[in-house]
Amino acid sequence: MTEPSSIDEILTRPKILFFGGSFDPVHIGHSTLPFDAACRLWGEEGWGVVYVPAVQSPHKDSAPTADEHRLAMLRIAIRGQLDASIWMHEINRGGEVSFWADTWAVVRERLPDADSRFLIGTDQAVAMHRWSRYRAFWRSAVVVMRDRDSVDELIEAMRQTRAWSVADLGDWRSMVVRTELVDASSTTIRAELGGDAKRKTRIEGLDPGVHDYILEHDLYRD
Repeated sequence: MTEPSSIDEILTRPKILFFGGSFDPVHIGHSTLPFDAACRLWGEEGWGVVYVPAVQSPHKDSAPTADEHRLAMLRIAIRGQLDASIWMHEINRGGEVSFWADTWAVVRERLPDADSRFLIGTDQAVAMHRWSRYRAFWRSAVVVMRDRDSVDELIEAMRQTRAWSVADLGDWRSMVVRTELVDASSTTIRAELGGDAKRKTRIEGLDPGVHDYILEHDLYRD
């Protein structure tokens, strides 16, 4: 099995798309979406994808699965991806929660000349005004949206938060990247893994290798 590239190699690339999250568990949307978005943003070559597992999201009440398991599942999910790596910054830094403002400040200091962006979904874009110190980093976001969904509806939802000026909303419109989104949800997958009825059968959106790991380590039981 081909190993992903090292984080040091990926961070030398001129264009880098960061993707943060709990990945609890990682699903096929997590393992495919960033590459589709990067291709549509920058073309076929010259970029890298960096996964940033969070210690604990400030927007979630419950603690995630142990770091060692989430990292192991993420490594399985991106096996063979030479344009990706995992950055351990938030986990190695420690602390009780992960704030993207702190992480992005390190990215900008470490990579002043790279075209560094970070990937979010439309729900995160609408809620961005609730993120800590969001004004310091929001312009580096890339918003992924299904081809069939409406950018106008997204911008209207953001306008109603009253957090953005007309000029800001125009910038947000230009930050949308259309993709073929995968309908997969970590919440739904955890629910299906919770009981014995579906636990050992194929679960939509879950990599078979990740599924085997979950069963081996008896994760996500109710």
